[in-house]
Amino acid sequence: MSGQQDVLFYVLNSHLPQEREAFLHKLVNKIWQERRQCDVRFETLDDARRYDLALWDFKPQSFIPHGIGKHHSSIRLYDGNIAESRGDVLINLHPQFFDNFKLYRRTIEVLDQSEYLIQMGRERWKAYKQHGIQPTVHKIGF
Repeated sequence: MSGQQDVLFYVLNSHLPQEREAFLHKLVNKIWQERRQCDVRFETLDDARRYDLALWDFKPQSFIPHGIGKHHSSIRLYDGNIAESRGDVLINLHPQFFDNFKLYRRTIEVLDQSEYLIQMGRERWKAYKQHGIQPTVHKIGF
């Protein structure tokens, strides 16, 4: 994909995984309401499956179309290996940098205050900088 790359880091003022997940729910809902396509990259397939179930319970009265892998829906959930990018929005929850981030118009990283996520986020930040990208940081709850 060519053109301007938009990389956002959302840094939450929390150590709790459930608060990171609640923020992810809001983010996914907003992306879906904007009628955008989104791939969410998790560390493991189990993480993607667990989030798949959690997303069904997020707002039971309003369905967010989603599925795991090469699913024909607005929101697709993956383990570390994204088979085919749609070139719109990537939410990277995987601790490792995603080399194919440039296939997307926007890449979003969501960190909390856990030491591991902060350290891995710093590594990904450096990788984006090496690719000539200046990420934007949004601090949430500070």
